[in-house]
Amino acid sequence: MADEPPPVPPTPVSPDPTTSITSSLQTTTISPSSESSPTPSPPAPPTALDLASMSETMLGEEMPPQMIRRILYLQSLHDVQKKSTVEAYKKERAELETKYAQEFNQIYDKRLKVLTGQLDKSIDEEYVASGGALEEDEDKHDLIGCPQFWVTALSQNGTVSETLTESDVDCLEYLSDIRSTDLPGGVGFTLTFKFAENPYFTNAELSKRYDIPNLYLDDEPMLEKITGSVINWKEGQCLTHKVTIKKQRSKSGKSKGQIRSVEKKIKVDSFFNFFNSVEVPSEDASMDEEEMDLLEAVIDQDYDVACAFRTQLVPDAIEWFTGEANGDEGDSEYDDEDEDTDSDEELSEDEDEESDEDGAAPKQSKKRKEKQKTQPMPEFNFGQAAPPTGGGGGAGGPGPNASPFPPPAEGEGGENPECKQN
Repeated sequence: MADEPPPVPPTPVSPDPTTSITSSLQTTTISPSSESSPTPSPPAPPTALDLASMSETMLGEEMPPQMIRRILYLQSLHDVQKKSTVEAYKKERAELETKYAQEFNQIYDKRLKVLTGQLDKSIDEEYVASGGALEEDEDKHDLIGCPQFWVTALSQNGTVSETLTESDVDCLEYLSDIRSTDLPGGVGFTLTFKFAENPYFTNAELSKRYDIPNLYLDDEPMLEKITGSVINWKEGQCLTHKVTIKKQRSKSGKSKGQIRSVEKKIKVDSFFNFFNSVEVPSEDASMDEEEMDLLEAVIDQDYDVACAFRTQLVPDAIEWFTGEANGDEGDSEYDDEDEDTDSDEELSEDEDEESDEDGAAPKQSKKRKEKQKTQPMPEFNFGQAAPPTGGGGGAGGPGPNASPFPPPAEGEGGENPECKQN
């Protein structure tokens, strides 16, 4: 029997570059957690139709077909990145944010106890145990916690202090806590402000919610909705509106010649306007350019204030209270308010004239804006007990938190009937 020839080994086939890249994408995990992170789909290979379309539109210039194929493939890779990788990132970040938010809240819970005086005794005991000696002012022996903590911190933050008025200070002395909570899935956040019982409104909490689908991305925020609280003001204590009474004489009908009194609510400047809901326009909203610019300015300012609370005041409240967070800000060798005084006044007059002609509300001059930016620091009433549990200063009459400021001047503004009173 003749010997059979040895079997011929199969010829190795060189892998196609496209197949190799596709296989790599199919087997590569996006994140350390293979269970929670989906495997991205491979990019689709470019078709002849894609090549023809791109050859006509790509930068308006001719491009070699082989390069067009590669550019199309890069676009497919980018689609994988945007659709799969980014979504996996957002999901894992949301989980991580939730995990550490619980730890941060434990710290904030203890901070609240310190501010409200619940840890006064244990803090003193620990201080003595460490070798310290208690020294107390006899006139301030009834001092509880850290009165006026939050209103002081707010007044030292430039973004928030611009919204404060003198009439807000007394009310903000009853502010006991501020929290920022991300919505599930990282699609927005909610700010919550807790107040002790006070003479201004009946709400124990005020909140502001921001729906932002791309909160955890570096893109410009896509604000979908801004929802605030309705403040239930007590009778005569509303800080966001003032009531004026006008007399009108009837010109016709049976009541001709008779005079009646009409109440009119006028919106005034106040920090508590921050809790108003803000309408975010849709892409197909029919608004003229001036209206759109005005609304965008309102939304931008509102969001800036919200971010100041979320990223600055809530996590670093003590540094804003002590002024450490300000650094050297404001220690300028020059005083900007004294420069170009004449031009500021001229600008203000010109703006008023233009506003009268157009029938629009007058814009604020630079001088007025600068004046509003700096709010006086609240004077501490350490001789009284705090925090308040009822009654109070300011509009509510003399009390533990009597305001160090004179009565506020009447504000300006337009009509807004949203002021709700009980």
